[in-house]
Amino acid sequence: MPTFIETQFPIARLSAEAYKERKANNGQTLTRLGKWWGRKPLILVRASILGMLMPASNDAKKDREIFLKILTMDDDGTWQRCKGEIPAAAWREAATPEVQAEFFGARGLKQGLSDEDKEALFTRIWEALSPEQQQALDAQRMRPIPDRAEFDALSYAERLVHCKRPENIDGPTSTIWVDINTHLGTTATCLAELIDQLGQRTFGHTPRVGDSFCGGGSIPFEAARIGCEAFASDLNPVAGLLTWSSLNLLGGSQDVQEDVTRVQAAALTAADQQVTAWGIEHNEQGERADAYLYCVEVKPEGCDYFIPLAPSWLIGEKSRVVARWQRVPGSDRLKPDIAVVSEDELALYKGKKGATVDDSRVIDPFDANRSWSIEALRGPDGLRLWSNDDIVPRVGDVFQERLYCIRWVKTVIRNGKPKEIRRYAAPDSADLLRDAKVQSLLRERFNEWQRKGFIPSKSIPEQGAETDRLFRERGWTHWHHLFTPRQLLTHGLLAEQSFALARSKAAIVGCLLGLGRIANWDSRGSAWMWHGSNEKGDQTFNNQALNTLVSYSGRGLEKIGPTFRLLDGASPIKVANTGSTAVVDARDLTNACDLWITDPPYADAVNYHELGDFFLAWYDKQLTNAFPEWTPDARAQLAVRGNGDDFRRSMVEIYKNLARHMPDHGLQMVMFTHKDPAVWADLGMILWAAGLKATAAWTISTETEAAGIKKGDYVQGTVCLVLRKRVANEPGFLDEVYPLVEDEVKRQIASMQALDEGGEPNFNDADYQLAAYAAALKVLTQYGNLDGKDVEHEVFAVRAKGEKSDFQAVIERALGIACDTLIPRGLENAWRDLSLVERYYLRSLDIESRGERRKGMYEELARGFGVTDIKPLLKSDKANGTRVASASALAASVLVAVGHDGAGIAGQTGTNVGRGRGRVAAAGPHPFAASPLRHLLFAVRETAVNDNSPEPGRQYLRDTFGQSYWGRREGFVNLLEWLAALGNAEGMGEWVADSEAARMLAGRLRNDHA
Repeated sequence: MPTFIETQFPIARLSAEAYKERKANNGQTLTRLGKWWGRKPLILVRASILGMLMPASNDAKKDREIFLKILTMDDDGTWQRCKGEIPAAAWREAATPEVQAEFFGARGLKQGLSDEDKEALFTRIWEALSPEQQQALDAQRMRPIPDRAEFDALSYAERLVHCKRPENIDGPTSTIWVDINTHLGTTATCLAELIDQLGQRTFGHTPRVGDSFCGGGSIPFEAARIGCEAFASDLNPVAGLLTWSSLNLLGGSQDVQEDVTRVQAAALTAADQQVTAWGIEHNEQGERADAYLYCVEVKPEGCDYFIPLAPSWLIGEKSRVVARWQRVPGSDRLKPDIAVVSEDELALYKGKKGATVDDSRVIDPFDANRSWSIEALRGPDGLRLWSNDDIVPRVGDVFQERLYCIRWVKTVIRNGKPKEIRRYAAPDSADLLRDAKVQSLLRERFNEWQRKGFIPSKSIPEQGAETDRLFRERGWTHWHHLFTPRQLLTHGLLAEQSFALARSKAAIVGCLLGLGRIANWDSRGSAWMWHGSNEKGDQTFNNQALNTLVSYSGRGLEKIGPTFRLLDGASPIKVANTGSTAVVDARDLTNACDLWITDPPYADAVNYHELGDFFLAWYDKQLTNAFPEWTPDARAQLAVRGNGDDFRRSMVEIYKNLARHMPDHGLQMVMFTHKDPAVWADLGMILWAAGLKATAAWTISTETEAAGIKKGDYVQGTVCLVLRKRVANEPGFLDEVYPLVEDEVKRQIASMQALDEGGEPNFNDADYQLAAYAAALKVLTQYGNLDGKDVEHEVFAVRAKGEKSDFQAVIERALGIACDTLIPRGLENAWRDLSLVERYYLRSLDIESRGERRKGMYEELARGFGVTDIKPLLKSDKANGTRVASASALAASVLVAVGHDGAGIAGQTGTNVGRGRGRVAAAGPHPFAASPLRHLLFAVRETAVNDNSPEPGRQYLRDTFGQSYWGRREGFVNLLEWLAALGNAEGMGEWVADSEAARMLAGRLRNDHA
């Protein structure tokens, strides 16, 4: 019997919910535990598990209605979740005096705060409150749309702006549960009871959900929260720690959370007392430093002074503070001048005034015409490699390091209220002495702290995609090299105090994760954020890379505190079953689960084992105190990565193992996001060889517009493949498979387009591409073999360069079908008469008019249409600034077309083409050059250059096509009217003149008579 998710899935509403959850940033449930890459939205996990357990009935409409009611995603549910906003005045009242003074004015929030800034501010205020204070603040919410009819008239995405997330309410009302139970034949009063009853009915016990790539823990955490028995495993102990913590700290009791909070608070207090006694953060004016700004400096050959490096010397937009550099007579070191500037000068610094690094070159701050390549500065033999004992560069190293600015804070009483005063200043001689003392204090403790695991002692693995740059760009060989001496001293001190106080496993884990969090936000990889009102250091992993920076920041101990305190403001989250977490290779799992839900590695999209080592270096020795059974190593040699035979072989073994450890009527879901058809072909063959068949595929929009690795050429959707064991091994034949794939691709795209037409969720072209790949897998994996070829042999067959498997050929054909199915609105009648290259040009214009600028999407379209050379059709081929050539731009491009009578129209640069009567010889013209659409675009250009008189354009078409012009005229009018609308689209300014010319020409052709 099929399940709900195998027959339908509310992808539009789920996409909107997932987007809302992603946009919550720090307000997401699991992000407070620590950094991980690619956590899937909890609402997607919840919906997937429910969809895999809920049976499909004969009434699909009622099934959908009930499914949405359970998740409070129906109309009544969203109204129930519409709790409104907490007024700014209430936030102000709840904030500390310091926060009030910094962010609030007499009438509410100060101007200039972005939505992200507000979210961070509200989270900061919320987390500082007691549970009782949080409840009182929450009670002050004001429903912004008190009228139900007005609320229901909004689109679903618009409603969600005013709604809590489903995870943050108790679930459906008792009245709604009556309707749910009546339809499903259950007796549940909450989601956990429903999940248990559905599991008992299908499997004879509470459903067991497993994830063998648990990562940040979304899947096991949400499975446990809604009542499943959750099993989580990952090869990486950092992932295991995060997942265990989600279940046992966030999902722990009040006593557990209080124990963690008490230990962390006591450790911070002890560390603060020690730092104060050392005198390394306080000055003689009674101020305390909370931010340190560093930069790298170099002395290129031919330059008699060290050049401090930074892409910008703007320190604070709101505070209007910049750094200027001055020559010092008799010294080869420049002197920083930290100054408050006027708005006019601030604008110049926003424009990178004085920047000393640009496009991998060092620029002389006193002579912008003089620059040096950073790569050349490293020398032919590369940089000196640091030793374990190094904590700062040695004399003679290419890259030196200097502290150039400190932010000092002091609390004063004004009008009877405390106010925090901030001041930026260049370090003076006393500050430099304090900095030297920091190094001395660290060296006294360095060996002991490394031995006990209070600071990192691990070396950085060589020959890693991410770690190699640390060797090459800085000469760093050990993980502690990514931290300044001050950072190592304060972090190490906090670790020493923490593990002297922590007795329980929960407290040890809480302190470990706290150390991981401050490592992320306080390292040589923490860029200084000067923009907006939040002047602070950024996190090291603001993307999925180990970036080496030329300017960076550090935090004082008081600024570290909120980041270290893991559970401040948290309330225990009710987890029905805590589940279990293991750090083990997925090939060795022996745990049986009814449902396996996995988000596997994507052919090295993220190098988890390398990035995770950054945190593992801080956990290292203390991790074994909490988990003696875990291996405190990422075991990179076992990590599933790459895209060759080793990757495929590992994945086949893993999914075969998961299939062995599930009942015959169990299900799997594989969540997958990738735009390369070869990778999709690999995934398909992997699942095929593992004995699984796809029974459904749904594309959910899971990513925000700037989500780390997806920045630039990215897809916004995740395909959720639903799989069962392939019990029968029926043979398949390619000549029968192709039409089935075509039907499935068209069905999948039609369902997504129907949702798009309703405004939800606005899939982009990359998402349609994913859907096409998934639809092909759904067809292909039903068969035990294709044309008699053995599955395992096909997966690991050695192929010549460029040779494609039958599987990949079908996948790529699916893309072609998708491209041909996605007809731009308004061109339905003309489409079938167009050649592939003409269709490519118009589809490219279509996606450009909808804001698509990623070069990869234009290349993927070309692949789908079989166009091998797209450069002549593009005005720009920048990675994230691709533009299609307009009619006027094409007239000046190097395209040669041969007309019906052999006459050529040339677009040679600098040539006045005239009306195409001149004959130009051409070797190998571009396929687009001879197309009717190319002639039509030239006619548009002729109209435009003749002051929008359509007669030259009409005459050109009549001369070019002769008698066939009359048969083509109606199609030309259709195309011209479509081109005429392009100039109205946002961002299509280059088409305004040509669109007007197309409109004039269309009118002339429409009224043309023989």
